[in-house]
Amino acid sequence: MRRLLAVAVFVIIGTTAVTARPQSVSLGVGAGVAAMHRVDQPADVSFAWGFAVNIPVISTLHLSPSSEIYRDAGVYATDIALAFRFVVPLRTADLYVGVAPGLTASGTTTAPHVGALGGVVLPLISNVSWFAQYKYKVVFAGATNSRFSHANAGLLFSF
Repeated sequence: MRRLLAVAVFVIIGTTAVTARPQSVSLGVGAGVAAMHRVDQPADVSFAWGFAVNIPVISTLHLSPSSEIYRDAGVYATDIALAFRFVVPLRTADLYVGVAPGLTASGTTTAPHVGALGGVVLPLISNVSWFAQYKYKVVFAGATNSRFSHANAGLLFSF
């Protein structure tokens, strides 16, 4: 009897706690800060902004190409990345973690980078959601690799 009751509670909680929302392609616009972490220089924090496209492959895997502009040691830098986001749908929000390989162009150099990210998406109205994301990345440029932290928030517009 206890097992049957435990299975019934598990089924009820499992089917109501995780409700899949309709998935559609969305365009995101965000702003935040970018901070570079180098051993030989003090931390440098700058304003960052950019955009991303969220493409659901399945309900728990999204591809997200993105671009972000910020300043790196007084020079404008641009990141182009393709994030692979693994989504955990919850009742009122979607949590995600992922990896983001890409390229960073700063001044006259272009270098590959790889990063790890995590964030949350909260629906506001029918086709607009709010997101917040943190990304830590390593840029492979020259003898010393640069490390950056990016914290962004913004809006996602679903189509």
